[in-house]
Amino acid sequence: LADATGGWRSLFEDLWPLRNQFASEAQGAAAEVRSGVSSKFRVATFCRFRTACARTAAAAATAARGGGVTGVVLPLHQRVTLLRRSHPELLHKEAVAQVIATQRAHKQQQQQHAEEHAEAEPTTQPAGLQSSIVSVQSGAKGSVLAVSPGCGLRGFEFGHVFDESTAQSNVYEQCGLRLVMDLANGVNGALILYGQTGAGKTHTMFGPPSHTQETRGLAPRVAEAAVDLLAERRRLGLNVRLKLSYVELFGNEVTDLLEGQRVAHPEASRVLRGEFELDIESVEDVDRALARGEERKRCAETAMNDRSTRAHTLLVFRLEQSAFGSDALTVSSSLFLADLGGSERVTKSRANEEAKSAGYGSWSEYYESRRRLSETNNINQGLLALKRCIQALDERQKKGTKSIPVPYRDSRLTEVLEPALGGLARTSIVVCCSPEAVHAEETVQTLRFGEMCSCIEHVRAASADTTSGVAQALRQLDEQVQEVEGRIREKERWELRQSMRTDVVDANDESTSRVNVTEEMELGGLGAVEILPDDATLAQITEVQHAVWGQVLVGAEGEHAELEALLDRRRQLLGEA
Repeated sequence: LADATGGWRSLFEDLWPLRNQFASEAQGAAAEVRSGVSSKFRVATFCRFRTACARTAAAAATAARGGGVTGVVLPLHQRVTLLRRSHPELLHKEAVAQVIATQRAHKQQQQQHAEEHAEAEPTTQPAGLQSSIVSVQSGAKGSVLAVSPGCGLRGFEFGHVFDESTAQSNVYEQCGLRLVMDLANGVNGALILYGQTGAGKTHTMFGPPSHTQETRGLAPRVAEAAVDLLAERRRLGLNVRLKLSYVELFGNEVTDLLEGQRVAHPEASRVLRGEFELDIESVEDVDRALARGEERKRCAETAMNDRSTRAHTLLVFRLEQSAFGSDALTVSSSLFLADLGGSERVTKSRANEEAKSAGYGSWSEYYESRRRLSETNNINQGLLALKRCIQALDERQKKGTKSIPVPYRDSRLTEVLEPALGGLARTSIVVCCSPEAVHAEETVQTLRFGEMCSCIEHVRAASADTTSGVAQALRQLDEQVQEVEGRIREKERWELRQSMRTDVVDANDESTSRVNVTEEMELGGLGAVEILPDDATLAQITEVQHAVWGQVLVGAEGEHAELEALLDRRRQLLGEA
């Protein structure tokens, strides 16, 4: 926990102001101490790339189609930077001139290609990059280098980056454990998962459908820690109650997933007051509650996800603690686990395929056909409202004033999350991303949202250093190249193989020349060669097959393909592609 929070000193400084959080009002210390506790909203941002086991069949099919991969024209200054990195002897002026000359030559090639192939569409992408995730530097203070239209090469930094091989337990230790500690100390918190549909949010929060002890998600791990907290607090002589709410937010509708009933008057205050809570005493109680809620969640199959969550789901743990006695102060804290519905483009998710226009069939058929589209709109509206709240909090931080209003009432989602988005609270935001190039543009938008969230507490850097990001990506590629070359040396071997070679023989090849043994050659000696004209009667083509033996390198064909892909990416980063 200390490693995840910046060391023991940082952890102590956070906990010291809360030392008398549970003191009674009669002692007079609690009010004084609580008044000295900073009410600064604290947020930590993390980035996780979807693991291979979380990849659904629909997501694999979308990536296989590959139609969404687009070419990227890098800004001039980035192309100049890449050229000077590969050719350090060039001056800036010379590099600019060379880049412009290359661009003009490419345009001329496009025009020539268009003239030669009038019916074919001319290529619009210059030699260079395609939208993709270039490199991922995992670990604490990790970074992601991406390339996408509109921003070119762009680096993003986060408190921690989890690559595709990261275990669920590591994600919990970095993102969830600190929030459980704050829950125990009377501080509100939230763990919000944001990202494109099919990026692994539900997998990260709850784990796969048939999860094991190792693959279970954040919610079961938080529940286990909270139940352990019950026994520990009671051992210390505190009166403790742990309650659980599990609700679904769809537009302005609120559904209690524990009972399966839509709330008649869906005010957010009813959720915050705990009207839909269940008392928790064991991990089995939580497991049963999660199983009931899973059956009632609004899910559907789309082109990007076999089981796409079609609404925002909130799992709320509320802990009430007090010392035994009539004058004891009751401290209540809540931890919100938010599995947000995935942002999506209807052109990719195909949510609009069955939508019908008004006038075709009955009104009930019309609304039923547009249900998937309505779900997408409600999801995106809630996410936009969350973005506006984050932007307002960002403006507050930059200007150092609380006079800027935060639009919590713009959606039911932000209204419910208000206690965890302001005041004495800590929020962890995990942006979930897809590693495939076909989703690179959506991934960049997700990364930008995470970057905006991180700026609430940390001052934004003056400008992103693309050069350092490229240098880091090149170092990673060089290490991967060395690793693949080492595997090739271990696996590759010479092998004697027989192959059949086909030669084409023309009958005229054997009858179109004649040696005159009595004729003297110009350079001396007898045996002049006379070239005869082809004989039309001998115009016969024959294919002859021969068995040929030779040695070939085998055993590392896959590694060679991987090496070629790495070298191609390296050439692209250096502007040599």
